Amino acid sequence: MEPNELLQEIRDDVKAKWDMTVVSAEPIRRGLLNEKWKLVTDKGDWFVKSYHPERYGKNGPGIWREIEQALRLQSVFRGAGGLAPDIVSVDGSHIQTLPSGRKYIVMEFCAGDVVEAGKVNDRQMRSLGETAALMHSAWNGRAAAGGQNNDGTAHAALSPPEQPLWRISKQQMQETWQDRWEKARHGSSETVRYALRLQKDVMETLDEREFANGTPGWTHLDLWVDNLLFHRDSLSAIVDFDRVRYAFPLLDLGRAVLSCTLHDGTFRRDEAAAFAEGYRKRRELPKGELLRAVRYTWCIESQWWLRPAFDTMSPNPRRFASEMIWTAEQWDRLETLLGDL
Repeated sequence: MEPNELLQEIRDDVKAKWDMTVVSAEPIRRGLLNEKWKLVTDKGDWFVKSYHPERYGKNGPGIWREIEQALRLQSVFRGAGGLAPDIVSVDGSHIQTLPSGRKYIVMEFCAGDVVEAGKVNDRQMRSLGETAALMHSAWNGRAAAGGQNNDGTAHAALSPPEQPLWRISKQQMQETWQDRWEKARHGSSETVRYALRLQKDVMETLDEREFANGTPGWTHLDLWVDNLLFHRDSLSAIVDFDRVRYAFPLLDLGRAVLSCTLHDGTFRRDEAAAFAEGYRKRRELPKGELLRAVRYTWCIESQWWLRPAFDTMSPNPRRFASEMIWTAEQWDRLETLLGDL
């Protein structure tokens, strides 16, 4: 479907469902495949995202249940006072389906700037840390642990599955590495081979017990600069909750620290310390947990990003791969950099 046809279909649908008249639409060109717009309407400014079938068509119908649950968790966070966009719904459903079959969502348009990776300042990091702690507490705190609404009934959005995603398996990591090394050792660049050799060196030193006692919980799983909006001295909003799953909240901390404080191979320790300070205003974070968070993130994400031909990918995957390489290079120094934060 052509973008203009899709946009017109969305215009008609928002008019029918919420009686909004679209005055103008400004495309937002960020993210993979999904079409996004800022809609100026007679009822305020809204953000619209259309889910592209090429990105989601291979996942099966279960993906829509997972995204709907993630959006409900966004609403839970927002309802707890969190900095996140309000989402509109119809009969309790946040995901809307157009006559053409395309799915889309409509939510509040949040003002704020995307800061370049690695350049988030200390005041912004402190605010991000405090907001991330509120998010985790809203989803995983004592009040939420039983999945209860205020009236004592079960809150479906907070009911976790039996097992969290991504418990670390050293054997599985090594098997994945071996498969990729066989593909990369003859046809890939030296950059790729260097990264994979580093990855193997770190894996050989891993002790699974270091991560075995991690506390599972609902986790944003995409807490990096493209999904964060900032004012000059504070966070404006966390966005893009589609990937929220029951995993390990530590992964949000590691992802945020790597994305926001690592610039051109230089780790900005003061900004990471500000993030930890902000987090502790609302939620417990023992000394050493930020170190464990970064290492945990590496164990999971290095499996995603360090693969044959990663050096030919688009800028964002290359950025993630560079974070994984830096973390592996600094593995033995990470305790000095992060251990007392």
